[in-house]
Amino acid sequence: MKWPGRSGFTLVELLVTVAILVILASISVAGYSRIGKSAKLAASVTTARGLGVLAMTYASDKGELPVWHDYNQGKYWWQLLVDEMGTTSVGAFKSPGDRRFDLTKPAETISYGWNYPVVGRHKGDSSFVGDHVLRMHNFPYPERTLILADGPATNCWGFIDSVTNKPDPKRYGGKAAAVFLDGSAKILRTPEEFFPDSEWFTPIQPLIPN
Repeated sequence: MKWPGRSGFTLVELLVTVAILVILASISVAGYSRIGKSAKLAASVTTARGLGVLAMTYASDKGELPVWHDYNQGKYWWQLLVDEMGTTSVGAFKSPGDRRFDLTKPAETISYGWNYPVVGRHKGDSSFVGDHVLRMHNFPYPERTLILADGPATNCWGFIDSVTNKPDPKRYGGKAAAVFLDGSAKILRTPEEFFPDSEWFTPIQPLIPN
């Protein structure tokens, strides 16, 4: 209501103005959030590609691909790559959008997962027949061989699979950075592309339990 001889906004006008500002703010926040996730996903692709280069370097030096867990040395794949880098830091294995990563608990919170069903699960695990170790020449189509990707939200223990350890869909809005054996990186949809019959999880050398 406007009083005679006075200028200003009525209560209704103020409420409408506030409502418009709230709507605009929510739109801006949503847009900023999408842009932020896209930028972090792009950064994760870059980080994952760098890890792929390290894995290729390791394979070239050792004559075999890293395994998810080397029981003989008591080391996981990222620890094998840390040795390859010549540094003690595991900070390079943090995905930019992963808020749960904890340097003091890397095994439980490591951001990226090794595709162990395909590219190598273990050395020295008595639960299986022989070591599950593979080499570059075992894969005729390296550009179609997924080696690692963004991992689960919690308790991932550094591996991905098509059943229990799929990439966290909330980290990047249903997308995940992935690296292939030829060193290329791309974005995969999660969980849509992470299912038991997916080509990404078809083993060349099967795991045989004892």
